[in-house]
Formats: sequence, C-alpha cells, structure tokens
Amino acid sequence: MLLAAAAFASEPMVLDVAREADRLVIHLALVDPVPEDIDTVLSSGARAEIEYTVRVFARRRMFPDRRLWRGTAESSVIFDALTGRYRCQLIVNGTTTDSRELLSFEEARRWLLAPPPVEVPIAKGRRDALLRVRARAVFSRGTTWLVFPSSTGTDWAEIKLEPLPDEP
Repeated sequence: MLLAAAAFASEPMVLDVAREADRLVIHLALVDPVPEDIDTVLSSGARAEIEYTVRVFARRRMFPDRRLWRGTAESSVIFDALTGRYRCQLIVNGTTTDSRELLSFEEARRWLLAPPPVEVPIAKGRRDALLRVRARAVFSRGTTWLVFPSSTGTDWAEIKLEPLPDEP
C-alpha cells in the first residue's frame, strides 16, 4: 500500500506515520530513481546500506519545538554467495529490530528501499499533542577536501500529526 502511494508521489521519499497507544509507527519508502550504485552493490555481495534519519518534535507555545526523539534506522542487505540468499537487517539506534533472509534480488531491493516500520515510544504527556515527524535517507557519507563532512541523500520529508480530539 505504501509503495503504491509512493508511485504517485513527486517526492523521492514517502513518509507515513500512525499513532498507536504508546508509540508512533513510522513507515519510510524511497521512490525511484535511486542511485545506480545501490543495485550494483546489492548484486556484488558487498554490504548495501541506506541510513534513514528520523526526528520527532512536539509543539511548544513560546519556544521552538521540542525534540522528543532522534534516531537512525540503518537498512542493510548483504548477499551471501554460498547460500544464494540476501541477509537483511534493520538497525535502529544500534539495536537490531528486524532481520530476515530473502531469496530474490527484488525482495532484497524492496527491503532496502522500504524497510520495516520504525517504532518510536512517546511519553504519556505527549501522546495526544501536535507532533511533527521529519525523515531523510542518506545513501553515503564522506568528506570533501579531507575535512568537511558531506552526505548524499534525499531532502527532508515532513509530516504533521494533528492533536487527538478530547474524549468525553
């Protein structure tokens, strides 16, 4: 469903957020075209990785929005030539949250471009507040002129979650 919506989007990244009882469930998906070297790396057996940077902010009245959560979701795929399978992992802030072995190149590419959802815990006092979620995908990081950090990726995608109505 998310990929179907992504096909009609003009943005390179689609961001979808759902509120649950005590957390936000964030779905990320990249839309073609993606860098050509991702497909090359995927089929070569080297580690293919896309880093999704996610920020969650809560609205404040007099001050800039407060950052509630900041994290990185690393979607990675490694082709194992001995077994003929793709080992896929989703690592959120250093902790593996999901991993699988897939049989086809297309499934592995889909894992990389539309990883499993990222779940973000939200404090009780902020669950019904106006929230803003920002995310971007980073394909590679490096340095320019051996000093200045640089990265290649998408622009920030943003979505606002309106406050939930008060229940009687």
